Amino acid sequence: MVRLTADPSRLLHLIIMPFSISTGDGVMRIVFSGTLTPEELGRVADAIGDAEDAADVCPHRVTDMTALTRFEVGFDDMFQLARRRRERSPANPIRSAIVASTPVQLGFARMFQTLNDHPQVTLRIFPDVDGALAWLAEEPPAPCA
Repeated sequence: MVRLTADPSRLLHLIIMPFSISTGDGVMRIVFSGTLTPEELGRVADAIGDAEDAADVCPHRVTDMTALTRFEVGFDDMFQLARRRRERSPANPIRSAIVASTPVQLGFARMFQTLNDHPQVTLRIFPDVDGALAWLAEEPPAPCA
């Protein structure tokens, strides 16, 4: 007999997550879609932190918000995300590019950029993924000396 030990709602979440994270060519790609909730914001922060903990050299990252259609997060949620990110230092300085194409996406990206004051993270906002990747490629991540 097989028993499910996971909560079935958690299994459904794994199937329809509104974000994906992958790493390739030295870049971590975070892609959001659909509706962004405070819970999903927390889950993606946890997943990024876990990936950083497992890496000898933290890759630069691009966060693509262009497929987000609804935001159920507010200032307090973004403030908590920025606070959590400040508490977890990457192993090396990184660049973080946020891709936002609509006024609402741009507003949330600017809010996070304003709240992000981590000394090891340089954050910029771009209207398209190609521009973001070009900026990330200018200076590959390197381990701290």
